[in-house]
Amino acid sequence: MKKTILLFVLLCTAFFSRADQLQALTQAQAEKAVGYLKKEPIVILWCSCCDSETPKKITVNEVFYKKYPDGKYYSVVLKGRDESGKEVEEYLDLAYVFVKKGKKAKSLGKVLKFECDPCTQPFEWSI
Repeated sequence: MKKTILLFVLLCTAFFSRADQLQALTQAQAEKAVGYLKKEPIVILWCSCCDSETPKKITVNEVFYKKYPDGKYYSVVLKGRDESGKEVEEYLDLAYVFVKKGKKAKSLGKVLKFECDPCTQPFEWSI
């Protein structure tokens, strides 16, 4: 019985860990991501691992990083407008932020060579 419970807990941990891969960052990672995103006019936010998520195109107005209350990790924060013109503020998981590279949308986490699984291959950038 203990082995079954342990296996269940491990499976749940593996399942839920996919949705939060590159949200808690080192300062160096956060600085690198902010530097990259400041040059991007539009990004696509999409957790392709998540069942109910649909891609959102966001026009970038401002991007910065914030220190977690524990002082050890950092988050990247994006402010911008969605396709309907509504202002948004998102704490980013870099695995699920897609940027334009050529004619494809690629995960920013992969572009920056951070270890992550965006749960999808690069896809056509159609804006």
